[in-house]
Formats: sequence, C-alpha cells, structure tokens
Amino acid sequence: MEPVLQGLMMVVACPAAGWLVAGVFAGLFFGATPGLSGLVGLAILLPSTYDMSGASAFSFLLGMYAITTTSDTLASVLLGVPGTGASQATILDGYPLAMKGEAARPPYSFAWRWTWTASGPSSISRASTRTACAACSIG
Repeated sequence: MEPVLQGLMMVVACPAAGWLVAGVFAGLFFGATPGLSGLVGLAILLPSTYDMSGASAFSFLLGMYAITTTSDTLASVLLGVPGTGASQATILDGYPLAMKGEAARPPYSFAWRWTWTASGPSSISRASTRTACAACSIG
C-alpha cells in the first residue's frame, strides 16, 4: 500500500499537476485540429519530455492524450470535418445544427450522454438527448 501512496503523491505533486494541465491544453489543440489525433500528439510531444522527470512526463502525455477524444467534437461540429475517426458520426447531427445556429447543443448532449448513462451512448435515442438538452436549458 505504501508504494501506491508514494506514486499518488508523485502524480499530484506541484510540477506533475502543472504538466498535466499543460498537457490538457495541448490535447485540446491536437484534438480540435482535423487530421491530428492523440497518437500524432504523442509522437510530436514525446521528444519534449526527455528532460522531464518520469512523473511529469507521464502526466503531460496522459493529459494530452486523454482530452483528444473529447476535443475532436469541436472540429466535427464547427467545421464539418472529423477531428479523429471516432467523431465521424458527430458530423451527421452536429454540423447541421451548427448551420442552424445551435452549435452549443451537440457538445453538451455528448457530455450528457456519457455522464448520465451507465451503458454508453448507444442506448440513447435522439429524442431523449433532445429532452436532456431541454431539461438543461441548452439550445
């Protein structure tokens, strides 16, 4: 149990937590830019971690990689181009809504589906997503 606590203290220490936040902002860029993904971001940013400590480098790359699957929704909805292959289905609903001036609805409905359903987005229909968005006063 003691090694687990030591590892946890290394991750939440000041330099590693700061690098985690920096990695999240880098991941927002890599996810929202069409054609770039988490793997491309890892390949580009890996050489910059050679001078860091192990916990800081891991935190930076983990923060960058973890947010790319969420930020690819931005390019799908606003540009109509998938940020990654996983966001191709988001274009079908998100981009037409953005053309109608309701661009805020798809990202929030995406967060609603993953946050409040235990079985994932496949069990949610369009009608229940609209109801959830209306309940949250979105759109």
